[in-house]
Amino acid sequence: MMMPAVVRERDHCELAFGVLRALMVSYSLWGCSSGLEPSQLSETLQASAPEVERVLGYLAGEGLVCVEPGSGRARLTDRAADDLLC
Repeated sequence: MMMPAVVRERDHCELAFGVLRALMVSYSLWGCSSGLEPSQLSETLQASAPEVERVLGYLAGEGLVCVEPGSGRARLTDRAADDLLC
């Protein structure tokens, strides 16, 4: 018998780690111009759009993520890529 899928809310730290991990994979696969839409991150991390946007704002404030105005597309900053991937 299949059990129903349980959706749980992730805390801020877990969600921030998931966003960084997804952006690191994106950077590794497609290079420095890569980026992910908030909707892609939301779907991948199974989190609500407002939660993802809040975390992106926090990570941008810390200098780890660049968020393009208008599209909201997020990518690692050069500094974050150097610190996290090298």
